[in-house]
Amino acid sequence: MMSIRPIQQIRIQSKFLTLPNLFTGGIQGNKEGCQIKVRSYSNSAGTTKTAHITETGINVDGRDLLHVETRNMCRCEKCFGKFAHQIQNLPPVGNAFPGIKVEEIGKLSEHYVSLKWSDGHEGLIARTIRGDFGPGKIESRVRDWVDLARRKNSDQEFWRTPNEEVKKFWDYSWVVSSVDNTREFLVHYMKYGIALMNGVPDDLELGNIIFEGLKMGPLWECCYNAVEYLVFKPNPTNLAYGSGALPLHLDLPYYNPTPHVLFFHFVKSTVEGGDSYWADSFAAITKMTEERPDLVEILKTVPMTYRYTPPGSGVFQLTHHPLIRTVEGDLWRTVESRWSMDTAQFARDRDLETRKKWWEAYLYYRNLIEDPSCWFMKKLEGGEIVMTDNWRVYHARKEFEMTAEGQERIVSTAYMDWNSMANRLLSPEKGDFVFLEVDQH
Repeated sequence: MMSIRPIQQIRIQSKFLTLPNLFTGGIQGNKEGCQIKVRSYSNSAGTTKTAHITETGINVDGRDLLHVETRNMCRCEKCFGKFAHQIQNLPPVGNAFPGIKVEEIGKLSEHYVSLKWSDGHEGLIARTIRGDFGPGKIESRVRDWVDLARRKNSDQEFWRTPNEEVKKFWDYSWVVSSVDNTREFLVHYMKYGIALMNGVPDDLELGNIIFEGLKMGPLWECCYNAVEYLVFKPNPTNLAYGSGALPLHLDLPYYNPTPHVLFFHFVKSTVEGGDSYWADSFAAITKMTEERPDLVEILKTVPMTYRYTPPGSGVFQLTHHPLIRTVEGDLWRTVESRWSMDTAQFARDRDLETRKKWWEAYLYYRNLIEDPSCWFMKKLEGGEIVMTDNWRVYHARKEFEMTAEGQERIVSTAYMDWNSMANRLLSPEKGDFVFLEVDQH
């Protein structure tokens, strides 16, 4: 029997190489045998890469791509807008290019490979991150941080007990002194779900800190002001304005989706008590998954109803969420607040057996969250800011008292969408035109 070397071992320098199909059976739909076209490229380090057509598409540098994927990945300036970086010139029908196949593989360069498709189009696809996004710092940012920005658990650090990194305070002046410093701070936040700053000047309001200091925005709009001040009120329409203890919770569960990034600016406090504390729900869920995966599944599939309907306010917020949401196996979002639960609606919506299982799972979970050994506790002072991941890290407050005239506790809060922060982390500076290098292919 004739010995055949794997295609990946063939190294050539000619424009195209066509080999007869030497494999029994051939490729489905081609009884005459298939044409396998291989191209190779050797970079400055002497590393040789190849591209060849496969049964379902092409293989580039060991990565398999479907025919339909390659056509939708074309980065030529006809298909991919130079200034918009969006797919353009799409036909009104069939614009996902069904049935189109790669017919020829042309030139390979360091960042691109030329292709010709069965619809006659000749273009190129990117082989590298630089080819896909452009040169400069954006290449390293995408390579190092894109999974963190997409909330991949492998790039996050869960903390069952808070370590020194979780407790770390960043100097505000240092954080805002350069774009790279701001990005380092945001990376810390995305990893741990919490980041603290001190040394905030007294004359800066939270809006100024976010827009002018961190250069992020816009803020997330809800039934409160974009920047809301929490000052003690008797008979408050929201418990956060009172002086009582607030158990561990995640904000605004009666919104769908819930706000993501929570800013908590401690402006001033001369009251007794009122210590803050935090807990990592992802760490608790991970432990629960190890101990009782059956209960975790219940919290992922059975939603609880949450409501906020204070009399006389004109506000009626009501929706429902499962406590745990995952994406491709990664923990993505936790939604939960004890005092916003609409248990009566939950009882109307679910049968008795489902509710029994849910309450068993929920109480097991709350027992993990409410373990004081897993809390990070701190009495915040004026000029300090805490950013928490409102899809992950719970926050709470101890009761406080005003025992003398003139005592007060002033806190300002704001919310932001995660994507606004990810944009600050990954994007080039405004006005910095990063074009693809297709003309150098």
